[in-house]
Amino acid sequence: MRTVAGVGAAVLALSSSGEIVLLAVLLGVAAGDTVVGAVAVLATGAAALRWGTTSLDAIAGAQTVLGPAVAVGPLVAVGSAWCAAAALILIKAPGPGAVVFGLTAGLIAAGPSGGPGPVAVRIAAAALGAGLAVAAQHRAPSAARPAAMVLAAGAVILAGVS
Repeated sequence: MRTVAGVGAAVLALSSSGEIVLLAVLLGVAAGDTVVGAVAVLATGAAALRWGTTSLDAIAGAQTVLGPAVAVGPLVAVGSAWCAAAALILIKAPGPGAVVFGLTAGLIAAGPSGGPGPVAVRIAAAALGAGLAVAAQHRAPSAARPAAMVLAAGAVILAGVS
């Protein structure tokens, strides 16, 4: 079940289509851990709040037109995207779930863009997110999990303020 949920979450994150609520649920199931699932819900919820929609297609469209979430908009909105992406990386999702959490971090940070240059940025963000999440899984201290929870909550607060 966890593997199927992980594959489903990866498909949603890579295709940027569907509902962010479903992505959050699939991430939580893939992780099989309540705290990790809570961070997934908070981080993806912050992205939905920031962009004003739960549609991954609409979030992708906004980032295609405006640019990566970690670089455009009011400072508090940019901070929200950074916090959400960092939370997904630092939560130390178990097993291969770390890769899916990293892909989602890349989606939140620098979602889909048109043209070859911006697409390269998206691919780089997804690869970097996945690599950092795997590294955090193995090397981050035990304090990374509580820090991830704080970052995820901060992402929601900042998104709400923006």
